[in-house]
Amino acid sequence: MGETLRVFISADMEGVTGVTHPQDVIPGRPQYERFRRFLTADVNAAIEGAAQGGATEFLVNEAHDGMRNIFLEDLDGRAELIVGSRKPLSMMQGFEGADVAFFVGYHARAGAGGVLSHTFNSPTVVTGVELNGGPCSEARMNAALAGLCAIPVGLVTGDDLACEEAESLYTNVKTAQVKTAVDRYTARCLTPQTALGRIREAAQRATTGVGDLVPYAPEPPYTFTAEFATASTAASVMFFPQLERVDDRRVSWAHDDYQTAFKMFIGVMRMATSDPDYG
Repeated sequence: MGETLRVFISADMEGVTGVTHPQDVIPGRPQYERFRRFLTADVNAAIEGAAQGGATEFLVNEAHDGMRNIFLEDLDGRAELIVGSRKPLSMMQGFEGADVAFFVGYHARAGAGGVLSHTFNSPTVVTGVELNGGPCSEARMNAALAGLCAIPVGLVTGDDLACEEAESLYTNVKTAQVKTAVDRYTARCLTPQTALGRIREAAQRATTGVGDLVPYAPEPPYTFTAEFATASTAASVMFFPQLERVDDRRVSWAHDDYQTAFKMFIGVMRMATSDPDYG
């Protein structure tokens, strides 16, 4: 790696320290401003630990909701921040050129247990996603995007299910479990002081041992299948010529280039909306 070690951080919010309810992560809700500070603190802990492990450059990409959540004025001064939702690569904007990727505040996939589990869209819209026939979380699809560019995932922070998935998929990844899911809206949480220490320590180990990490790089072709809550929503996304309507609620597409398949996923998700009776 030489003297430069570049860390890319994709920062979501559902897996952040203390977060257990939609009220915590939706702008304008009573607890949102409080948990913006928790999010910023988790990201700063990852930066601090990575710097202790030898990292020299840090790029943070906002990856939650409207992607305007982190307090820039409180972010570690060694980092730069990508803010805003109009991004071709969404949660992974800016990852190119990094030596290692960190996923901070991540959560379990749609259809699984875990705090506020979902995949890219509300569970009232998307009930499940598969990649090459296996269940796919946001973390897995993002890890593949990085891994196919030879960038490994070094750190994942979140609840127990998010960390367990990471350890099962990404060789030698370090995890920081900040809470244990009891229900989708309930968790056994560490205090911020304890959680931040755990994140710092895991981030330091991830960068110290970066040479032992292995990029997550599945083989082509890349087939995404999205299952929607209703047949109406599935019908509403059928505007790409490559899409196939598998059945009433499932839509599938494949491509030999992962980034193309990934961008199609983002496009499909942006077109998908809940039916009126879901509110």
